[in-house]
Amino acid sequence: MKTKTLYSSIFLLSIFVIAISFSSYSQVGKEPPAIDSAQAATYYLEMNGTINRFVPQADKDAKLPPLGGASVHVFYGTKEYTTALTTDKGKCTFRLPLNRIFKIQVSKFGYVPKFFEVNTKVPTINLNTYSFKFDVDLFEEIKKLDVSVLKKPIAKVTFDVIYDRFQYDESYTGRINFDIKKMYKMYYELQKAQADSIERFNKGEKEPAKEPVDPKKKAPPAKGTPPAKTNPPPKKK
Repeated sequence: MKTKTLYSSIFLLSIFVIAISFSSYSQVGKEPPAIDSAQAATYYLEMNGTINRFVPQADKDAKLPPLGGASVHVFYGTKEYTTALTTDKGKCTFRLPLNRIFKIQVSKFGYVPKFFEVNTKVPTINLNTYSFKFDVDLFEEIKKLDVSVLKKPIAKVTFDVIYDRFQYDESYTGRINFDIKKMYKMYYELQKAQADSIERFNKGEKEPAKEPVDPKKKAPPAKGTPPAKTNPPPKKK
């Protein structure tokens, strides 16, 4: 009886130590576990991406042009795990080892960067090689556009046990898309205003001339101030 009790105590203590170890990695400033290169070469998720240039709303039915020369940086914790550069057709390919969490950032000079998360954790019985296709559209930088929503991942990719494949987290995508749509609406408005301004400049149009001020005409009193009092003329005796 004492032996069973002792074994139970050791077992519970082991679980407690493991739980503390895992929680410590999630704390700020803690680096995640090192990646086993041998296992990474055997079990992995191959990411096949297409990076496009975002087009105006007026051309939404047009095929998105590929964005060559875009940089794809993969981060594991705070360290860069690997990088890729898109081809002239906007394509890139890289592999991620299983059972890790990665941040994929896409950027190019003159464009607003975006990033998304990939959680490659799978059950032990599902250890295998997988592939996943993703698309990211980058739009050009424009003044006065609030892009604070892009400080969050634009998407999250996780493993679906039922379908035995990786796919987007639909619930997260639905939430983040609400804020992204508002940002795009503002982008369209700013882009149109910018295009109109350039068109006026090319046509040589100037700002409407202001009406010349008549120096003899007195300016009306400012709002909030009573009109100046004038003394009545003296009465004749």
